[in-house]
Amino acid sequence: MKQIITHANPDLDAIVSAWLAQDFLFQEHESEVLFVSRKVPEKLMLHADCLVDVGNTYCPENYRFDHKPPAFQDRNSTCATRLIWEYLLDIGVAVAHLEPLVEITYQGDTHRNSEALKQSRIDGPHAELTKLKTEYTDTTEVYQRMVLYLRSYTKNL
Repeated sequence: MKQIITHANPDLDAIVSAWLAQDFLFQEHESEVLFVSRKVPEKLMLHADCLVDVGNTYCPENYRFDHKPPAFQDRNSTCATRLIWEYLLDIGVAVAHLEPLVEITYQGDTHRNSEALKQSRIDGPHAELTKLKTEYTDTTEVYQRMVLYLRSYTKNL
């Protein structure tokens, strides 16, 4: 079982990057997503199969995808979703069609204000995550329902 770790109370960047790891990076394996404090315990850091949006490390060959310092001086220059998506493209995984989702995730994570992001907050992935967080208290349930949404949402991209 592959373990993907991201932070508790996940934002869209944590959700989408975990989903990319689960559905595309580890598509040949059983995997689970664990939600932990942003200060990832050392034991989990060492033994996790993939870290997304936690750990302050960017090391794609070890499946570490975080954009916060010291990984990047400017945390707003990228996001975990973009980092794992670019890695998947580099290794030949067919994820180019996900670029619009990656872009609105990045914009939301870095407080941009595009028309696409505004629309996402009305009836797209940002709105869906907000809705699910009000309907469910269990983070794993929110994540699993977001995965179903993302799979459906990205079929039309």
